[in-house]
Amino acid sequence: MNKTKVHLGTIQETLLIPLWARACELQAADPIIVDPQASEILAAIDYEFDKFTTAKSSQIGCCL
Repeated sequence: MNKTKVHLGTIQETLLIPLWARACELQAADPIIVDPQASEILAAIDYEFDKFTTAKSSQIGCCL
């Protein structure tokens, strides 16, 4: 699968956080929200999502 490279400004980048949070929640044992399409979209984007992993409380907050 070819990944789409994105070039985003700081503000536009923040729109990826809820998408990332929903995709991560799918990995949880007891997910708050189930959104398999978020995971598919995340897999299709060439972006460094690792920088969001330190914001675990933000991830849960987005899903709530």
